[in-house]
Amino acid sequence: MRRLRGFAEAEAFFDRHAWSLDAALPAPVRERTREIFGQDLSALEVASRIIADVRCEGDAAIIRHSSAIDGEPLGFIEVPPEQMQASLDEVPASTRAALEIAAERVRAFQNAAMPSGWRDTERQYGEVVTPVARAGAYVPGGSAPLVSTVLMTVVPARAAGVKEVVLATPAPGDSLPDRAMLAAAAIAGVDRVFKIGGAQAIAAMALGSETVPRVDLVCGPGNVFVVAAKKLLFGEVGIDGLYGPTETMVIADDSADPEFCAADLVAQAEHDIMARPVLVATSEQIADRVEKAISAQIEQLDRRAIAAAAIRDNGAAVIVSTVEEGIRVANYMAPEHLSLVVDDPAKYVPLVRAAGGIFLGEYSTEV
Repeated sequence: MRRLRGFAEAEAFFDRHAWSLDAALPAPVRERTREIFGQDLSALEVASRIIADVRCEGDAAIIRHSSAIDGEPLGFIEVPPEQMQASLDEVPASTRAALEIAAERVRAFQNAAMPSGWRDTERQYGEVVTPVARAGAYVPGGSAPLVSTVLMTVVPARAAGVKEVVLATPAPGDSLPDRAMLAAAAIAGVDRVFKIGGAQAIAAMALGSETVPRVDLVCGPGNVFVVAAKKLLFGEVGIDGLYGPTETMVIADDSADPEFCAADLVAQAEHDIMARPVLVATSEQIADRVEKAISAQIEQLDRRAIAAAAIRDNGAAVIVSTVEEGIRVANYMAPEHLSLVVDDPAKYVPLVRAAGGIFLGEYSTEV
């Protein structure tokens, strides 16, 4: 993890490492793209080809591209509906309880944040808020099943009153998606599950096929090819947003537990070699302790090569003089997740102007 000192060095680093769909793909991804398509292609070019094929050929294109990417023939597209309940019955009781608690918390949050219609009868204007008829949730699951993402995409749709919610998540060959994913789908209220991923999943839900119904809105995170597909299909289908690689910034002072800080950063790093884990520390000493903990924790991971590459290529430890300077760094980067692992973190929230989610204190770390 490179060591930066002060806001100016951090600013220069973020400028050099700004993410873009037009940026060159990492070497391993480029190599895999050449194997599949026979030439160097950008993420947008890959997504464009897949979308065109799905538009013309439907299920046949979905199966062909999924089989080529997974390295084995895709046996079927739709997961039998009874597999959701069966998976819910099979997962450990502790897993089921955790999913149910998390789903209820997401539901309560969404109900509290629900927009509502209004009308000013005197001035004769207002708004009507209406749920879409069918939403498509995309949940990555190829290299690691993101079980929580099932809840974070489907439960809000149900809270909003969406009539039908379908889920796309990859599983190769004749295999089923991870059973915890299917259990979460049952708890969240998914109607149908399709075991497809990548740009072909986004194209299938946006355009429809013989098996996959066309949706009104696609939501959920994904890799660079998923984001490229969402960008190219914007206008034909509603989308939630265009998200770059996952990123977490941890701001830590000397009161922070280095093991907790390291776990937060490692959890993001193991997502993807393009992930961005950033530590902002108020002293060299806390940065040293966190980096030592990171090194130890990575060695325990099955996905250690991915985590190590993300930390090496995209990670940074920024040394600042004060927490306030750390917040300034955060506002410049605008991280997806911002963990304030500092003494009395709540008092710094008014200073944060640019973050996707703010996590206060070491027991609220993003991991």
